[in-house]
Amino acid sequence: MEYPEVSFIDHMSIDDILDFYMGKMQEQYKEITGRDLILQEADPIRLLAYSNCLLLYQIAQYADRAGKMALLKYSYGDYLDNIGALKGIRRNPGATAKTRIRFILSAERPGTTIIKSGVRVTASDGVYFITTDILEIPAGELYGEVNAECREIGTKGNGYAIGVIKTLVDPVAYVERVENVTVSSGGADLETDENLAERIFLAPSSWSTAGPDDAYKYWVRTFNPAIGDVMVESETPGEVDIFFILQDGQIPDQTMIQELADYLSNEEIRPLTDQVIVRAPEIQEYRIDLTYYINKSDRTKASQIHENIQIAVQEYMKWQRAKIGRDINPDQLRKRLVSAGAKRLEIREPVFEAISHASIALTGKEPVALYGGIEDD
Repeated sequence: MEYPEVSFIDHMSIDDILDFYMGKMQEQYKEITGRDLILQEADPIRLLAYSNCLLLYQIAQYADRAGKMALLKYSYGDYLDNIGALKGIRRNPGATAKTRIRFILSAERPGTTIIKSGVRVTASDGVYFITTDILEIPAGELYGEVNAECREIGTKGNGYAIGVIKTLVDPVAYVERVENVTVSSGGADLETDENLAERIFLAPSSWSTAGPDDAYKYWVRTFNPAIGDVMVESETPGEVDIFFILQDGQIPDQTMIQELADYLSNEEIRPLTDQVIVRAPEIQEYRIDLTYYINKSDRTKASQIHENIQIAVQEYMKWQRAKIGRDINPDQLRKRLVSAGAKRLEIREPVFEAISHASIALTGKEPVALYGGIEDD
């Protein structure tokens, strides 16, 4: 949100308060006594005045914060919740991770096998997923699939690889084994201040019945706080394409895409003439392959620099995948590596590449960051 900085105390610093306080004190003293007030640095009266100024500055900071908490740019926590209340917006409490579970029968059966909803499955680590629908496996079929969600709200249920959730907690007749066929995703903790502030900012657009792109962004972010970025476009009249990713650049699975599409089809959200198509962005792969050198004067800090370099590479990868349509930009990588302590860099990959506005850049292989040695400053 590019809005100007404001200060309810006119950007007053502790030095400003000290100068003002001491000036007023000397002015009043002269009016009363007719003499100039001269105070040495260690004078008890001067020290007492300084301590009073520190208290006044602290009070001024509270006053400044109180004013800023009524502004969306600065507000946070409960203050931000109350700004949202003015527009009928509540902080999203979070979301549960979801996956798709396959139930495999011990043998083909002559009739339909019905598996009730609410069956618990786990990866034997204390995190439980529960089926959300009734599953019917037709006669002659060996398996069927059903959606399941984590029992706990938050990111705890995210990231279970295919086939990891395979322990059936509630025995089901004729079922030999279970397994998840999609990576679990979509779990999110309590909505962050940043995401809530953006939704509050976009909220007025949602009141329109004309389908502006900000309105769709608002509803997509309202659907699930795990969503990290949204891109809306309409190249064909009456057709709206919505691309989205989850937090940390994770690609949503087909189940979540369909759930979002169903949510946006609500008559209170979608204008009657809009055909809404929800998709995951296309993946544009890139590699990281580089060699870094450090200054001779930094040789005693070499171990810490090596660690910082690896962190910087990870931060760049996170930055690159945080936005849909963000160009592959090695200068961002170079900036982070130099800040981490590198003297010189040989970046073989990536090279700059402009990508489609409906794509996301992801690394296809593990990054390679080789240490080239020490060089003279």
